[in-house]
Parts: sequence; C-alpha cells; structure tokens
Amino acid sequence: MKRDSAHRTYTRWHARSPGMPFSVLLLAGVAVLLAAAPAAATGTPGGEYDPGLAAMLAEIDESELRDTTYDLQNFSTRAYGTDGNRDAGAYLSARLAAITGLEVEPGGGEPNNIVATLPGSGDSSDGVVVVGAHYDSTSSDPARAPGATDNGCGVAIVLELARVMSGHSFDRTVQFAFWNAEEVGRLGSIDYAADAAVPVVLYLNYDSSCYDPLNRSVLDIVYDERSAGIAALMADYNTLYGTNFTLTENVHTCTSDHVSFRERGYPAVTTHCEEHGPAHTPDDTIDRVSFGYAERNARLGLAVLAEAAGFRGEEAGAAIPKVPMMVWEIPERPDRAG
Repeated sequence: MKRDSAHRTYTRWHARSPGMPFSVLLLAGVAVLLAAAPAAATGTPGGEYDPGLAAMLAEIDESELRDTTYDLQNFSTRAYGTDGNRDAGAYLSARLAAITGLEVEPGGGEPNNIVATLPGSGDSSDGVVVVGAHYDSTSSDPARAPGATDNGCGVAIVLELARVMSGHSFDRTVQFAFWNAEEVGRLGSIDYAADAAVPVVLYLNYDSSCYDPLNRSVLDIVYDERSAGIAALMADYNTLYGTNFTLTENVHTCTSDHVSFRERGYPAVTTHCEEHGPAHTPDDTIDRVSFGYAERNARLGLAVLAEAAGFRGEEAGAAIPKVPMMVWEIPERPDRAG
C-alpha cells in the first residue's frame, strides 16, 4: 500500500455531520445498497439481527489467518518480479484450488492476478461482488520484504472469506482476488477493473488491515459517494454483530487497489488499521500482526459481502469441514501456543 496521506484528525461516525442525525444518514446509505441488492437477499440491512448470518460469521477461524500469514512471510520477499512473488502466486492458486466449489482462473503471465469465482444462484449478468487484497510486498531491503501486515494478513483474510463463503449459497456471484504489483502502481487491479466482464456491485479491499499493537480497535473505512451506503451498512453491522470497532471515516487516502475500481465507476471500500506500523520494512513480520483484530475485520467484511451478494440463509449454521492446509516447502510453523 502506498501512503499518500494518513494523518488527518480521526472522526467518529456519530459525529460525521453535526446537522444530520446518524440514523438518517444510515437509512439513506442503506437505501443505496438496497437499490443494488438482489431481490432474494435475506436479512434486513440496518435492521434485525440475523442468526443465520451470525452463525456464518462465527466460522471465521483466527488460526487460519495466522497460518496463511506465516506462510506468506516465509517467502522472504514477494516483491513484484522476484521468484518469491511468483512462488507466492503459485501457493495462493493452490490454496484456492483446494476449496470445494470455487472456480480458479489460471494465473501466469503478467500481472499474474489470482482470482477464484463462487458462482451465484441467480442471473450471472446481475453483477459480481469482489473482495481482494494484494499479495506483493515491498521493503527498504527488497530481499527482505516479509510484508506480514502489508499485506500478508489482508491476503489471509480474503482466503478465509473464500473458505467460509464457499460453504454457503448466494444469489450473486462472488470473486476472491489476489492482486499483484500493487506496490508498483496497482497494475493487477487496474488490469482486472479495465476488463470486468460484468458490473462490479461492490469491491471490498483489505490492505494494511491487521495492525493494532495497543488494542485500540480503531478501524478506518475508506469510501466515496458511490460506496457511502456500504460504509453505512458496515457501521450498522459493526454494532449488530459485535465486531465493536471504533470506526473512523476516510482518515487514510492510500492509493490501494480500491482506487482501480473507483476509477471505473464501481463502488469500492477499503478497511484500514489506525497506523501503518512496520509496513515497507524488513520488520513487517508476523509478530507485528494483531490477529484478533484481523478476525473481527474479516467478520465485519463478511457480513457486508453476504448482504451485497444475497445470502441464502437456508444453509446457515451448517458445519463446514475445514480445507486442509496445503503442504508447501517452507519452514515449519511455530507452535501456536507460543
């Protein structure tokens, strides 16, 4: 993630507009979302608690986030154009291919995005919901670019969302994307957004979304006028489903992959942690990642993705067998108890 400006005064959601109650703002935002949502979508945005959706959110597994992040940092560098970057792409493609129900597009070539599709039960022309994260890394020492907070953990969140959502049904098609070359100009996401075959109903981006060393639980929601309804829904679901972040709005204006979708007129949102911490240094290692924070961030995103995709709740709460971790030639993971 490139850091353009990240130091404006934090503004709490309930204070965002002194002349307009937040409840009015929320209803206006939800109306925008409902206009785009499939007719068969379950749940009531901005309204009642959905136990089926809550059961699905509970399937997010913090240990999966930790294991994937550990694997990714141990490629030593994922800088674009390196062997580590290519190996990481192959690793992610294999992980997605191991999840039943996903259709994985072959990577290779440039920019080597890795994309998997979960087909919806409705009309395929109705639009697609996309969630993504960039898997390349950068550092002051290009040979040592572990990129755990930027952006190994973001990738881990998207992979975990793929695992959980693949066990449920949605009206709209959902795509899980790992972009390459974000750190050198968003090449991967620009390439995808320029050639999207169907309209993107929502793009949710995870970048620098897992760093909370002081346990402050501050999460910034980066959005624009096209995605204001999604941001409002996230604020509502943050309370309704107990993720309990202190939400801020547009503190960060980083030029991450959401910008590629904005430039094409699609609604796009990024979640961002309070500070960048060790990003872009050799110290961006797994011990700097806040995995409880990351798990809640994944759950909040999942709630919104499920609503936008039209979650079909008849399967909610069913146990989903965990996808086995892929065997990869990297150092053994440390004991989690440590």
